[in-house]
Amino acid sequence: MNKHILFLAGLAIMMASCTSNQSEKKVSDSSAMVALDTTFSATNKAAEHSITCYEYLKNKDTATMQLRIDGEELTGFLDYKFAEKDANKGTLAGEMKGDTIIADYTFDSEGLRSVRELVLLKKDGKLYEGYGPVKEDKGKMVFIDRSKLKFDNHVVFSSKPCQ
Repeated sequence: MNKHILFLAGLAIMMASCTSNQSEKKVSDSSAMVALDTTFSATNKAAEHSITCYEYLKNKDTATMQLRIDGEELTGFLDYKFAEKDANKGTLAGEMKGDTIIADYTFDSEGLRSVRELVLLKKDGKLYEGYGPVKEDKGKMVFIDRSKLKFDNHVVFSSKPCQ
């Protein structure tokens, strides 16, 4: 019986020594600072979860887009119908980084499936499609230098109700 009491007392002492109260510890050396994980802090912006539709209309050119944003991940559909050019219809998959969308646009045109990089800048509730020099990389057309893309009134998508 004494062995059991000694074992339980030893176990209780061990458990008490493993439990610590962090608020009682003081750090006097600034090099020992530890970064706090604030992932669940109420001050963090909640991840965006939305489905939004957009359209581009200019002369006889039209384009429609539906985006599903889940945090930074983005999926959707994009259809271009430009006058006197073959239509493009396809899907988007990419990410939202701040006010910029970077996605792969996989589309069918002239009986062929193609992939190209698509960059959109979100500004004043509209999406401005970026354009610039491209190159082929592993079967996909990509921008040579994203930092030099132009976001003007070339193709501007305005939000519209989803149907």
